[in-house]
Amino acid sequence: MIRARRPAWRIATMILLFAARESSGQGLSSASGASLSIVTPTEADYDAGASLPTANYGITTSCTGTTGAGCRLFIQYGTNPQGQQVDLEYAILSLTVDCLGAVANANTWYAVNPATTVISTGKNKTCVAAFSFRVSPLSYAVHTSPAPNGAYRQQARFVLTRP
Repeated sequence: MIRARRPAWRIATMILLFAARESSGQGLSSASGASLSIVTPTEADYDAGASLPTANYGITTSCTGTTGAGCRLFIQYGTNPQGQQVDLEYAILSLTVDCLGAVANANTWYAVNPATTVISTGKNKTCVAAFSFRVSPLSYAVHTSPAPNGAYRQQARFVLTRP
């Protein structure tokens, strides 16, 4: 059976927003810019069930303040302008020694889950990490037509909180 290829589209132009709750000296920043794009999926990507990954996205967190606890980093979904949810996965590409609770492995993909801690950082420590994102699962049945202007868009946010 030959599948008809759907119109080409760009998906998941991710605008990564930063929010830090309880700002008692905590910091979250990135020099990578606020937008990542996933290349238009090919028929092979659909057959594989996942898009190619984005470029690397680096963050730096600092966890300072007067409390004795460290900080936790979460990745959560933000809004999307076209209203269709695009499921995202992330891979952790690199971590510094002060990034706790995770292992860098470019071949291991995790679903974005807003309640799951991605990385922890101890009090008065700084963590530098690099991520990559992809759309998965990618399916003809779910992603059948392009959004307005021919692109699917999904925001993801990094949220740094105290435990």
